[in-house]
Amino acid sequence: MSESSFRRIAAAKVADPELGDKVHRATTRTVEKRAHLVAEIPDWESLRRRAREIRLDALDRREKLLDRLVRRLEERGASVTLAHSSEEACAAIVRLARQVGGEVIKSKSMASEEIGLNAALEAAGVTVTETDLGEWIVQQARQAPSHITAPAIHLSVEDIARIFQKRAGIPLPDWIPAAPSPTADRRPPTAESVRQSLARDLSLAARGILRERFLHANTGITGANFLVAESGTIVLLENEGNIRLTTCLPRRHIVLAGVEKLVARDEDLAVLLRLLPVSATAQRQSCYVSLLADRHPDLHVVLLDRGRTALAADREQRDLLTCIRCGACLNVCPVYRCVGGHAYGGAYAGPIGALLLPHFDGPARHPDLPFASSLCGACSETCPVGIPLHERLLEQRARLVAAGLARDLGWTMRRATAAMRKPSRLRRALSLYRLVRPLVGGFPVARRWTAGRALPRPARETFRQWWASRGARSTSYVLRSTPDAEGMPPVDGPASGHEADRRTAATVDGSGSGERRTKYVERRTTENPLDLFSRRFAELGPDGETAFHHVATAAEAAAVAGEVLRGTERRSVIVEGEEPERREYAFGVTGAAALIADTGGVVLDLRRRDFAIPSLLVDTHVVVAHPSRLVADLPAFFRLRAEKRVRGDWYDVQVLVTGPSRTADIEKTLVIPAHGPRRMVVILCDEPVEPARLLP
Repeated sequence: MSESSFRRIAAAKVADPELGDKVHRATTRTVEKRAHLVAEIPDWESLRRRAREIRLDALDRREKLLDRLVRRLEERGASVTLAHSSEEACAAIVRLARQVGGEVIKSKSMASEEIGLNAALEAAGVTVTETDLGEWIVQQARQAPSHITAPAIHLSVEDIARIFQKRAGIPLPDWIPAAPSPTADRRPPTAESVRQSLARDLSLAARGILRERFLHANTGITGANFLVAESGTIVLLENEGNIRLTTCLPRRHIVLAGVEKLVARDEDLAVLLRLLPVSATAQRQSCYVSLLADRHPDLHVVLLDRGRTALAADREQRDLLTCIRCGACLNVCPVYRCVGGHAYGGAYAGPIGALLLPHFDGPARHPDLPFASSLCGACSETCPVGIPLHERLLEQRARLVAAGLARDLGWTMRRATAAMRKPSRLRRALSLYRLVRPLVGGFPVARRWTAGRALPRPARETFRQWWASRGARSTSYVLRSTPDAEGMPPVDGPASGHEADRRTAATVDGSGSGERRTKYVERRTTENPLDLFSRRFAELGPDGETAFHHVATAAEAAAVAGEVLRGTERRSVIVEGEEPERREYAFGVTGAAALIADTGGVVLDLRRRDFAIPSLLVDTHVVVAHPSRLVADLPAFFRLRAEKRVRGDWYDVQVLVTGPSRTADIEKTLVIPAHGPRRMVVILCDEPVEPARLLP
């Protein structure tokens, strides 16, 4: 993308008030919900610091960790390909898809957008279907996603209804004209309840269309949120259930992930999984977290470099690779909220996109993106892994200027620099500005500024004049840093020096590996775990989609289950461990390996991936568990998981299920269900009871 094309596209986007309204409305909802949730997490800043340490540690040891990950995957029979370029990655995946033939289903993956995977598959004659609702919508619209976590954020419910009408034959409601028009814009606004009802109808229509694609695909392609070197675990987060279907129904599973997705240890996930859902979608936990460490019969992992190794060697900018792709910086960025994602000309938008695209595509292709920022610092404040994004933007600006790629304001900045070098010149310039300000807008050099904003009104007096008028004399003050609210002193030294982060770390690992890890003390709630789980689980069903029952005996548990399943034929119910005989069931009944009090989550331990059917291809998921399965929080769960797997008590696939499946890809309207269950029932029984015993 050239500078002129970015400016042209951005100018057109700014001139479209509807786009700004759509993006601003959607991002504001997420920002407000996130702020409310962060306020309830007392150790949020400690978590951010620990997450930064985890990600920088993995970056520092990337070669060893990559070797360990590849070894773990190959020990389980997976093939691993390291692709240095988009062409290599696309060629490898096209070859794998064509080997088995048939259709391909795909979950959301920013790496796939980065390399143009869909276009490569289609050019090779392979039919590929996006299964995330937002991604499927923009695929039908023949557009690129415009946000990391909300691909269709730039589209209104009217826009999406027209897309569905054109691509799927779904009739338009009477209140939506067949095509947008100026007269339509002057109609009275449609009631919010009507818009939300349509968003729900469209989401459910997409569910029905995509269900057929899931059931007939031979290959499933996913990304990965994290790749754990210690265990070879592939970590996938989602809300809709499409990733679970993509990983358990097709014969072949292909994973495409950047090499920066590495983390060293499974225990690191206890920190990262607390931060990512809060920052991405303002949830305590995503509906589904899949931990895949199994010997899948047909697993292929493509690891993408594409400039990442070079960026890792860049001492100033390397921490950009610690990004966990939450999209929070986009939500608070005033530039992104005005122009949307498409103006950036690549897979990544917002502050992180303005930084990554010049590294991945070359600075000559994106010489203006680092300047597409107000430098307000909101992105740095909201980043869950503490990347000082606005400082990185300044560093890239300096590089572009030094390379002669940023010439647009050269004359202006030279004149401003000359004026500011001498106080007398600056005073004369300010006096002149007061005189010519009404006329400046007509000068070519100022026209670009005045076309979109007003020239600032000069102050009546300068600071020096104000100071002198009060008879003050020059005084020097020394500002001393003080510890923050967490009791941790600020890091000394330049913000870009990652060794500064290391100096604040306390060594808590006596392995002699050279790792230095920030001391992080978990803050435990004083609330009873059972009460906390009950409360959190209820929050997951805002309109009664969840139900919790605590009973004393197995007979009472069976009675509750009988009431839930009343009137349902046995063939419409599937119990864990049973081989599926139908495409979909009314009820699925499972046990639980653990219950996580702090999130209201249920942990499933699966011998095979397709044993997920009772918790996935059902209308209602019924869970029965013993109170002894309760754990306090994610750190406690990951400790338990490590113990159970070492002893061989658990299998190699765990799924954290936190409420019914859901989506909010259309105007941020919450819709339950998405691709998974509509309802979830947990029966906690003080007597041990197997799921099969709940049925008559």
